[in-house]
Amino acid sequence: MPDATVAGAVSEPQFAALVDAIAADPARRGQLAGLLREDHAIYAERGTAAIARMRGWILLAMARGGVSDAALVFVLEELDSGTDPYLVAAAARALRSGRLPHASLTPFVMSALANIRYRDEAVSFERYGEYAVSATGTSPVRELLATLAWLGPQARGLLAEVEALRAPVGGLPRKFRIDVERALAAIRDGDRGADAAGDCCGMRPAGSIGMHARAAEATPPSRAIEAMVLEDQDGTKTTFKAFFCGQPSIVVFFYTRCDNPMKCSLTIAKLARVQAMLEARGLADCIRTAAFTYDPAFDLPDRLRIYGQDRGVRTDAGHRLFRAAEGNDALREHFGLGVGFVGSLVNRHRIELYVLDAVGRVAVSFERLRWDEQEVVAHASAMLDGSPA
Repeated sequence: MPDATVAGAVSEPQFAALVDAIAADPARRGQLAGLLREDHAIYAERGTAAIARMRGWILLAMARGGVSDAALVFVLEELDSGTDPYLVAAAARALRSGRLPHASLTPFVMSALANIRYRDEAVSFERYGEYAVSATGTSPVRELLATLAWLGPQARGLLAEVEALRAPVGGLPRKFRIDVERALAAIRDGDRGADAAGDCCGMRPAGSIGMHARAAEATPPSRAIEAMVLEDQDGTKTTFKAFFCGQPSIVVFFYTRCDNPMKCSLTIAKLARVQAMLEARGLADCIRTAAFTYDPAFDLPDRLRIYGQDRGVRTDAGHRLFRAAEGNDALREHFGLGVGFVGSLVNRHRIELYVLDAVGRVAVSFERLRWDEQEVVAHASAMLDGSPA
């Protein structure tokens, strides 16, 4: 069955059967990564709980056959910013399936532990959508500790942090003591050859997987996007061309109703830090910044302004929070946004930041994984003289 077939509406049991069929066929396993795109038609008009069940089943299918390089970023995304117990547990299990241990994966596992430890709950992977405790029941914390044990000596750089997990105060609950000790024993095991395991795969550093440079000859903005009317946090209207053409820009996406603090709220707080860096380097008047809402019907100017103020964002003529007053489809097409909807509500979105050149073309994108502020500023600064960062 071609991948396009799954674009129509299917029930969840049909979806689970489809995923199982794809996973069982080596010639089709590459389709699993495509099914994880937020804008895939399979997720249209579905609620967030259904999407969690569906994406979790895909991750588990990957875990059975090994995560490909193309799918790795989706696994790391759940570990980096995920808050759903089922998805984080599935991602932890999937990570252990696809490659030899690598030191650059360790921070993602530790980040996931910090994010999920107070949301831990029992999950089961036996049947689609099953959360009840079973003979093979597990939990995201237990899966993450097993992944630390799998990493072994590759996690030596964070040994002190792992040791802190068994502390009487501030550590994990006692029920995880055996899992923590098992992870520590594996990390301290000097016979496994940490350096060899880290080098054999030729793996691109995990932290840079979500960054993509676009070709310099990329297609210029369409007339539709250039004419798109934008309204900022003060109710002032402009067009895409008027604001973005003439100098480089840094653009992020968010929405005020987002309930994942590791995504939208953190994105806007980090944008404030980017603005402070630009100011410190004397570039605040040379490089513009903008934050677009995914939810323009709800995020009216007052909401945009308050949301930005609460997170320290600078707003002035060159630094604004925008809603698409009209032409939102052109905006989604221009950036290739990773977002899905149920009605007008966002049901799933990725983290995304774009560096635009002085024509308004996307030069560099940071997608899915939390981006580094200094790296973003370096790429934007390089746009001033046209040289690569």
